[in-house]
Amino acid sequence: MKKQIFFLALCLALLAGCRHDNKEFKTHTLSGEKCWLQIFDEPYVLELDTIGVKVTYTLQWPDKGVISPAAEREMMYLCFADSNKVNVESAIQGWIVDDINDLQPVESFNEENGFSYLDIKSTCRKDSTLATFIIQTEGFPLGAAHGMHSTNFLTVDLETGNTIHFTDLVADTNLLCEAIAHAIYDLEVNKEVQECLFDEFRDVERMPMPEDFFIDSTRSTIVVNYGLYHIAPYACGIQSIVLPIFWLSKHVDLTPYAKRLFGPGSTL
Repeated sequence: MKKQIFFLALCLALLAGCRHDNKEFKTHTLSGEKCWLQIFDEPYVLELDTIGVKVTYTLQWPDKGVISPAAEREMMYLCFADSNKVNVESAIQGWIVDDINDLQPVESFNEENGFSYLDIKSTCRKDSTLATFIIQTEGFPLGAAHGMHSTNFLTVDLETGNTIHFTDLVADTNLLCEAIAHAIYDLEVNKEVQECLFDEFRDVERMPMPEDFFIDSTRSTIVVNYGLYHIAPYACGIQSIVLPIFWLSKHVDLTPYAKRLFGPGSTL
């Protein structure tokens, strides 16, 4: 009897350890701006003798403890390409200082002379069990033909505090890449993607592994995303392919977790 009680207590302890302390989900806003200036003895670019760099950020960030440390590190990496800092404040400081070399910090600069800029924003949307952070980065180097931008998504299961990855949803990511190729040509909703593809990605059996995804608010579709230049020219922008869950389940096995997440009727 004692062994049974001990075994039951151990199972309950392990189960509790696998679940996140489900605190009330809240976020706060972090924002700031930093200006830098480099001065040249002779005009360096566009006949200018100074170059300004403006770095700005406005981030909707999860309060401490509402997502797991691993999930917060993933978010820090998406925003600042650094997942090793002890907290977001130190990541911001490292990002502002480390990414700008040999430039002089200034309060402001003469914007008429032109400047490069880098701007990062994040917003958050949530329902009862999921929170999705949308991270948008935009940059324009002075003298470049065009700027660059990206949009990344990080979806957190609020019951565990952990990030949801492709491997949590599908049993085989190779079949997922094959399903994406079929979705581009078989589903009308993805027609614009089909028209924009680089030649090397036309009529292929499988697409490259996408960079990220988001789950729509009705939990009836997954949208996968490819960044600039990944599968299409710059002019076509970020490419998003819609995968209806019921359709996807015909091409790749969904995991038990995905079936619970998307609910009855999501699979055959």
